[in-house]
Amino acid sequence: MILALGLDPSLTSTGIAPPVDVPFRLKSKAGAHPAARLAAIRDAVLRVVTVSRANVVAIEGYSFASHAAHAHELGALGGLLRVALWEADVPYAEVPPATLKKYATGKGNASKEEVLGAAIRRLGYTGDHTDEADALWLRAMAHDFYNIGATLVPASHRAALDAVAWPKLPKAARV
Repeated sequence: MILALGLDPSLTSTGIAPPVDVPFRLKSKAGAHPAARLAAIRDAVLRVVTVSRANVVAIEGYSFASHAAHAHELGALGGLLRVALWEADVPYAEVPPATLKKYATGKGNASKEEVLGAAIRRLGYTGDHTDEADALWLRAMAHDFYNIGATLVPASHRAALDAVAWPKLPKAARV
């Protein structure tokens, strides 16, 4: 059985949508040593992957257009999470931010608020956090690609799935 997890990495509020649970955020302290902060996020993500028995992760890719003050640290987090998933033998698909937005709203340049609104309307999300909404959409994309449950977006939005290099999963995961 395929158990997909959506992951929206962040230095302060990582959004996670476990395979069958409600989304949540991992909060981290800005004052912590940078390496300790990265390790804490990595460890927490791996715990959730393990406990939820996720066997594929849809992770939001890097935003090359952003000019965040902590861009290098955010890049380190992204690399650390990818290596950790690889070491744990959990395949992942990297979803570019514009592709996530296109799937959720039909527009690759949609705002965070538009993506949140689409999660409320289409996915039944009852929260108000953009990180959680992004993680939900990432999980929905994996579910859609691997044919888990109903498709929740129009066909024009589903074209975004073709922009992602989805991993081939072992037959045991597909049962």
